[in-house]
Amino acid sequence: MDEDLYQLDSLDSDYFPWLKEKSKILIQLLEGKKILEVGCGNGNLIKLLSKTNKDLSGSDFSEDYLKKAKIKNPGIEFFKGDLTDQDFWKPYENSFDTVICSEVIEHLEQDKTALDIIFSILKPNGIVVVTVPALSFLYSNFDTKVGHYRRYSKTSLIKIVKESGFKIENSRFWNFLGMFGWFFLFKILKKDIKSVSNSFFSNILGNWLKIESRISFPIGQTLILKARKN
Repeated sequence: MDEDLYQLDSLDSDYFPWLKEKSKILIQLLEGKKILEVGCGNGNLIKLLSKTNKDLSGSDFSEDYLKKAKIKNPGIEFFKGDLTDQDFWKPYENSFDTVICSEVIEHLEQDKTALDIIFSILKPNGIVVVTVPALSFLYSNFDTKVGHYRRYSKTSLIKIVKESGFKIENSRFWNFLGMFGWFFLFKILKKDIKSVSNSFFSNILGNWLKIESRISFPIGQTLILKARKN
């Protein structure tokens, strides 16, 4: 699984328009000064978020990813953190104004544990911003290869976030057009990771997502949720 997951790094340039538009949405949801991105991966998202005047830090379980993140973001603090180990996070309790958890909990068998940890490290009244792959009917061999245990419905995501003690403030589907591409490439054609790189279609998707930042569709490939620690 790790080998397939790391192959996604080779697609970074093609998926940059998608990531850039997602970062614009996330920036609008941030609150406070002290921001942590958990599961920061190779640092591409946090690099886009660094354009804000925030005190950013990042954590990930993978040392390989952390090395890449540090190279891309020399001015940001990174540390190794395991979202399945509650004891590790005790020194960080009540520390952050916002925690970003973007495309992370679908990789964890115990997603509830990760959300419990996030709740504990947020300051009172702090917020979590979660993004996850949506719609179980889109689940494919591609999901399995990149380590997805599941895709979420809006109902299932809201339920598990509430169970960790959060109050939901808003949730929405995103990437309506990408939903069709995902279904066609990975469910119908059963493409593998190496064959999906296409900068032309990525640019089309990026331009579409600029429109979708202003218009919300009732369904999409991704779910974005903001919730508050009360």
